[in-house]
Amino acid sequence: MVNATGNELRDFFADLTQDHARMETRLAALLRAAGTVGTAESSDAALAVVHATLDFLATEGARHEAHEELTLFPRLRSLPEFKQILSALEFQHRMNNTATDELAACLDGFAPEKSRELRRLAVRFVEMYRGHAVAEERALFPLAASVLSPKVLAEMGRELQERNRAAGAAEVERH
Repeated sequence: MVNATGNELRDFFADLTQDHARMETRLAALLRAAGTVGTAESSDAALAVVHATLDFLATEGARHEAHEELTLFPRLRSLPEFKQILSALEFQHRMNNTATDELAACLDGFAPEKSRELRRLAVRFVEMYRGHAVAEERALFPLAASVLSPKVLAEMGRELQERNRAAGAAEVERH
């Protein structure tokens, strides 16, 4: 696949998998940080990691979800073999968003007596995100890659790159 500048477009599914790897790095840090909240170690630093993880997922995670829901899922929706998995993944997106909201609510106005609840929510949050990524990487992505044409895959790669460029431009404007 080649774009107008002659640079190779990266594989759509490889990009989504790399997003998952970046998210996993954040999720591992979140678990470590949540484990120290309310202990003798620095709770302020741990809470900053939780905040940073939520901020990352609000931007990078939301863009990743948009790649799936605006680019991938619509191309699969009419294919009967995807009906059940798309329904499950869309439900997981909603559940992940709910878990994010619950973790953010616990973090707002955090007090030491909320430490145990924050740890519980963080563990559940991480488990949900990890399970979702595994379902996509082991079930959805290989099956989708096997049924979508090279032309459609190239189109999807262009949409992903355009969305990423737009997000990068918006980030530059904010700073």
